[in-house]
Amino acid sequence: MLVTFRNKAKRAGLAAGVAAAITAGAIAVMPARAADPQSDARSIVSSMAEAVLATLRAGADKPAREAQFREMYRRNFDNAGIAAWAAGRAYAAASPAARQDYVRTFEDYIVKAYAAQLSKYKGERLRVDNVERDGQYTVVISNLVPPDPRDPHEIEMRWRLSNGAGRMVVSDVVIDKISMALTEKRAFTDWLHEKGGTLEGLTAKLKEKIAAIDRGS
Repeated sequence: MLVTFRNKAKRAGLAAGVAAAITAGAIAVMPARAADPQSDARSIVSSMAEAVLATLRAGADKPAREAQFREMYRRNFDNAGIAAWAAGRAYAAASPAARQDYVRTFEDYIVKAYAAQLSKYKGERLRVDNVERDGQYTVVISNLVPPDPRDPHEIEMRWRLSNGAGRMVVSDVVIDKISMALTEKRAFTDWLHEKGGTLEGLTAKLKEKIAAIDRGS
């Protein structure tokens, strides 16, 4: 079966949604263990991805999907740290009240944006193929596999993990050779320029994006 560019783009969006359960240019924290780092990394990716896909297989509606994703995001991500990194100098220059509003809005945006991507799920599964070292990182190489065995088109996902403060953390996922971390950072940089370079402006832009997601546009 031939796969069109449109179908491939939809599947890449699903891959981004699955990856967001572990990282959105972020850090997902898991307990430290004394086992082999490569085994730990493989286990982290496999177990968390399976948790996301199990939720999708259950056929949750939009509100339930968002609620489940929010709970997983809060449990596994440093939202304030991610938000500060994404905003850069604008965050450092902002007032405490502006930071608080931005951090809350950032969480809402991440949850809604990636939960919406998960709606594209059609029965795909994540296959973990290999684990390798890349300097200080452990890289888990996996593929998002289409449900139709006749469809050979898979989406490669490379999960970059490292040890931080005694814990194995995920710092980035490269989907079909595109870094999620850099993609998010570039988008936020563009939105800051559009909104005058202030954190208040970026927060307003995120609220516009949230409203558009809720409208389905």
